[in-house]
Amino acid sequence: MTEKLYDISGRIKDFDCLVLRCDLSDGKYLIETDKTAFFPESAGQCGDTGTIGDAVITDTVYDGDRIVHISGSPLEVGKRYSARLDYAPRYRRMQNHTGEHIVSSVMHRRFGFSNVGFHIGEREMTFDFDGVITPEQMKEVEDEANEISAKNVAVKAYYPSESALAALDYRSKGELDGRVRIVEIEGVDLCACCAPHVERTGEVGMIKILGFIHYKGGIRIRMKCGFDALDDFRNRISREERISRLLCVPQEETADAVASLSSALVQAKREFSEAKKRLAEAIAAGIDSPDKNVCIAVDGFATDDLRYLCNLCAEKCRVFAALSETDGGFSVVCVSRKVPLRQYAKIICEKGKGKCGGSDLMLTGRLAAGKETLIGIFEEEII
Repeated sequence: MTEKLYDISGRIKDFDCLVLRCDLSDGKYLIETDKTAFFPESAGQCGDTGTIGDAVITDTVYDGDRIVHISGSPLEVGKRYSARLDYAPRYRRMQNHTGEHIVSSVMHRRFGFSNVGFHIGEREMTFDFDGVITPEQMKEVEDEANEISAKNVAVKAYYPSESALAALDYRSKGELDGRVRIVEIEGVDLCACCAPHVERTGEVGMIKILGFIHYKGGIRIRMKCGFDALDDFRNRISREERISRLLCVPQEETADAVASLSSALVQAKREFSEAKKRLAEAIAAGIDSPDKNVCIAVDGFATDDLRYLCNLCAEKCRVFAALSETDGGFSVVCVSRKVPLRQYAKIICEKGKGKCGGSDLMLTGRLAAGKETLIGIFEEEII
């Protein structure tokens, strides 16, 4: 069995190892060594990456009960190599995972909730609880978690004996087989966990809950810790600065400025909609061709606007169609009270190069042919 150096310390990033096997599977080499600091994908955490000799390790996983390193290059069985862990991303995962233990311990102590799901993704960490709390209570949880981080208490991992384990009151996310590894945050938490963690809570840094939603009868929390939380804060500040420049207001006034802009946009849309209605009514007032097919093109009309115009003109023409240019073609609405339109849908689609359908009274669609071609279709092909 491979010796798990991350059980000894999460800080080990350089080590020597002996290659025990190297098997080719689906174009990738599965490399097993006598020892490793690479954590395999498990406990809601992805596998570590790095190098062993010249082989680039793209993932570390369990193959049955064996730990294997995934690489595109083979290594010689029986040969010893120097290995190096990609430590920066690993350390961030350690910060996040320890932060999750802190928050989970606070949730369990305050509300009796259990952590029933956990995942560290590339963008953020999520974890689930089997109960619901309020936003105000979540803020209190976050405050206490950050107080624990600031106290810089010790974090240690160990395998207690069966008798010692039986005497411990510890948390667990599921059924456990074999030896149980306990991660202890001094005076705060005991939890069964196989993953590497930081050595003191101060290393976790800031614990920031990004939000939470109701999920499967409980809640799902989104959270970042340490350097991930710092990066998130920097990105948010950068976005705030950009919005501030675009709106020409100080950063502390951007929320009010956006609200004001949003209100003005709603009013402008309302006024624009009314203007399009007045335009449609003016167009309809100028049409009087009860025995002819009429097709016109108007700018800036959405399908609902075209439908409104067509309904106004339905009794004024034999067939009336309106089209408005959109990305890559035209939105089209066609109406008639005298000609059953549905029988013409196929020819409109073919010659208009798009899709069109509806009822005998009205057809709607998006067509890619040119404007003059479309006008000719509706004025000449529907007989």
